[in-house]
Amino acid sequence: MIDRNFSEEGQNFVNDEQEGQTISKRPVFLLVLVILSSINIGISTLGALSGMLGYKPDKDMIKKEMLEFANMREQLEKGNAEDFIYIIDQMEGVALNMFKHFQQYNSFQFLFLVLGLAGVILMYRAKKLGFHFYILYTLGLVVLPYFFNPITGIPTILTIVGIIYGGIWVFMYSRNLHWLKD
Repeated sequence: MIDRNFSEEGQNFVNDEQEGQTISKRPVFLLVLVILSSINIGISTLGALSGMLGYKPDKDMIKKEMLEFANMREQLEKGNAEDFIYIIDQMEGVALNMFKHFQQYNSFQFLFLVLGLAGVILMYRAKKLGFHFYILYTLGLVVLPYFFNPITGIPTILTIVGIIYGGIWVFMYSRNLHWLKD
């Protein structure tokens, strides 16, 4: 009888230990999100670094960009979608302001990207603070165009799409909050 109780207690201890291991195991979904986010942030960081450290768009690149806006405007006129031309005009203004403040824009973008990468790394290490950093990174990229443009000069659809896209990523990361620790 003593042996049976002892073995049952030992069995319970093993089960508790196994449950503790399953709780501490990193969720696969979190690992997938971390990999995808790291790739996205890494590529964006390279672009921001090159813009921050001296690469500036030349006149030909700006001219090419303006021609693309003109082509979009022309296609909207042909397709009887003239109501949307003002969005193209706003996007053209945003692009021109970004070109005008290229190094400053990329510097701020770089800071937000570093914040996002820190958030991803912290979440990978099971720190809840990383989730909050990631939220700030997401919101930072949405409001970044407002640093260099008037509020009325930014297409509302650009902000809405940025919030929805960032919100989807924040929502996916929030599915792993149970595993993150304070």
